[in-house]
Amino acid sequence: MKKNVKLRNMVSTMFRIGVIGFGGGTALIPVIENEIVEHSEIVTEEEYNRDVMIASITPGALPVEIATGIGHETAGTPGMIASASAIAFPGAFLTLFLLVLFSGLNASVRTQIGFLSAGISVFIIYLLAQYVIGTLKQAKNRNECLLYLFMIFAVFVLSSEKNLYQLLGLSLTPVFSLSVVQILGSAFFVILFTKGKPRMVKRTVPALALTLCYFLSAGTAHILLARLQPYLAALMLILGVVGFIQSVSEAKHRKSFPLKKLAAAFGGWIAFTLILSLPAILTTLDTFSFLGAGFLSSIMSFGGGDAYLSVAQGLFVENGLISHADFYGNIVTAANALPGSILCKILTGVGYSLGYSLNQSPWEGIAMAVSGFACSVASSGTIYILIWAVYEKYENLRFFATIKHFIRPIISGLLLNVALSLYLSGILAPFESGRPTLPTFIFTLLIVSGIFYISSRNKH
Repeated sequence: MKKNVKLRNMVSTMFRIGVIGFGGGTALIPVIENEIVEHSEIVTEEEYNRDVMIASITPGALPVEIATGIGHETAGTPGMIASASAIAFPGAFLTLFLLVLFSGLNASVRTQIGFLSAGISVFIIYLLAQYVIGTLKQAKNRNECLLYLFMIFAVFVLSSEKNLYQLLGLSLTPVFSLSVVQILGSAFFVILFTKGKPRMVKRTVPALALTLCYFLSAGTAHILLARLQPYLAALMLILGVVGFIQSVSEAKHRKSFPLKKLAAAFGGWIAFTLILSLPAILTTLDTFSFLGAGFLSSIMSFGGGDAYLSVAQGLFVENGLISHADFYGNIVTAANALPGSILCKILTGVGYSLGYSLNQSPWEGIAMAVSGFACSVASSGTIYILIWAVYEKYENLRFFATIKHFIRPIISGLLLNVALSLYLSGILAPFESGRPTLPTFIFTLLIVSGIFYISSRNKH
């Protein structure tokens, strides 16, 4: 097959997968394999399995990363950008279309949509609960299951105190209430510093002690002096980098580093982002801050599409860029009803919300949404290519396996907080103006339990 024909075939196939891509990134793995490997024969099964493996241990949008790998192998940098954009575009475009429609509706219609979104929120809570249960099922034995359960509970408590107090009607100051970035950053520090060997006591004990001190200084109550926080964060960063360098130096089977391919790919993604973001940049220089936050959110987004909700909440909602009601009532509602990558749809939606809020102009919202789409695709593609280059040279880095092993229970704890936020803002807000009551709580539990029951019956 000629290269140009192969490229066109790949792009059209990726676009088609993007249109039918319901069910999340993991659900698309067999779909992409069937279309790309078996039907179109664009890449071999061995090449595809390698792409899936690298994407699975890499933060970002899983389908976009797989498409990046396939496109890069097929047609270099142009193929990489075309393939990744094609699979992400349908979901992002439809999300933007719905949000533009929402912004033009009057208050009474939007209120009715709010009531409808409560039902979607219940279903999303079911999906998040299913993810947590799936995490526990992946444990190999009882001890590992108990470890996962402890990690999930600990992360949930660290991140959700504020929401828990609101649920219980208590006016207390949270002790921790840490952000997603703080929790995930601390987890990566421990994994990197211990070189992916949690049983290495001489490194694990001081790493955990340092992390605890950071939590006590960074938490809302500031049990340790708040001014210690930046120094502790800097120390953790330095030690994490040291652990990474030591892991790399100890790795075996070294190959040459693909610098030329890496530079070409980085240059392509930078150009792609700047070109699509130019209208938003001309509108407001805050676009650069949004792009930075979007890229950071992609770096922190381990654990699949649903897990990205917790990251986006931490960076965009908890930092006050957009409201809970807008995030869960509009953006998440639209994104979860449509095909495609959650990360790409959410960043597109957040971009529209930020742009629209400037002057209540849909055009400014669209410009920022296009910037968000570019950021979502480019950040996932950039991270994938970077990890691909590292993997090409060092195939046996221990911390890759450790991140893959422990990141899911950490994400599960964060997702429980997302589920609680959805309950408070997506269900209580439309029906009770945010006042938690026992009947609504019981009703929500019954609906979620009913969905679980129906799902389990269908499987049998």
